[in-house]
Amino acid sequence: MQLLINIVLPVFAIIFAGWFAIRSEIMDKSAAKILNNYVYYFAVPPMLFLATAKVPAADIINADFILAFFLAIFAIMAITLAPYILRKSERPMDLMVLSLTTGWPNTIYMGIPIAYFLFGDKGTLPVVIATLSTNAVFIIALALVSGLADSGEKGIAKIWAFLSKAFFKNPVILAPTLGLLISHYQIGLPEAIYNLFEMVAPSAAPVALFSLGLSLYGLSIKENVLQVSWIAFQKLVLHPLIALGIVLWMDLEPFLAASVILMCALPTGSMVYVLAQQYNTRVELASSVIFLTTLGSLITLGITLPLLNAWN
Repeated sequence: MQLLINIVLPVFAIIFAGWFAIRSEIMDKSAAKILNNYVYYFAVPPMLFLATAKVPAADIINADFILAFFLAIFAIMAITLAPYILRKSERPMDLMVLSLTTGWPNTIYMGIPIAYFLFGDKGTLPVVIATLSTNAVFIIALALVSGLADSGEKGIAKIWAFLSKAFFKNPVILAPTLGLLISHYQIGLPEAIYNLFEMVAPSAAPVALFSLGLSLYGLSIKENVLQVSWIAFQKLVLHPLIALGIVLWMDLEPFLAASVILMCALPTGSMVYVLAQQYNTRVELASSVIFLTTLGSLITLGITLPLLNAWN
């Protein structure tokens, strides 16, 4: 109960403050985009950079953590897609968005603050690994799926253009990758740069939560309630249970095991909605799942976090 009061409630209080800021007209909807851009381009990159630049490269590329994390993700994605594949009623991009509603956790806007408050400074590294690996894997998958719509050189060019933009202009990938190179080659940077990043990085967690609250205003369940509820149940309950089974089977050490389960217990990431809008497919389903999983995680994380804290 104490952990619920000390961590879960403050996290959701900040989210609610963002929602209330729009509801009470203290801010308007345009503030969501402004703060999202600040978090994505200015606050999170320094935090991700510091998390990788200050630790040995071998600790970042943790094969056991990555394997357990993705086994759980692919398992829940398979469960989500099974009925749609059997009916053969969806296009490839529809299936991609559907799978991401349970497979892509909100590691940036909720994983960062919760892992930090739960595990301290060491909690940031698993979030970085999860964020970097999911972005890399899913971006490649999205590029391939979108390129399948075209044939020959046109499809290849489309895939290359997508990957180039996603990897070389994506601060969430560039920042930790640069930090990894700094760590691996032991490159010294001026202290002023580290001081600058350490001033900005702490703003990532609270501003991300507040921005998430801004973004949630106006969202509601617009799709079939039973369908959305079933997907939310898969994301918030089945996914962490699958992760629990995998980490026990792999006999991961407690901190890594708890981190895998935490990443899988997070609600659906907002990037799924962005992608659904970009490809004009399953937009209302994506927004409805994000809305319901974010609200529902108040209950599920309230149960999960004390257990993870006791285990770790």
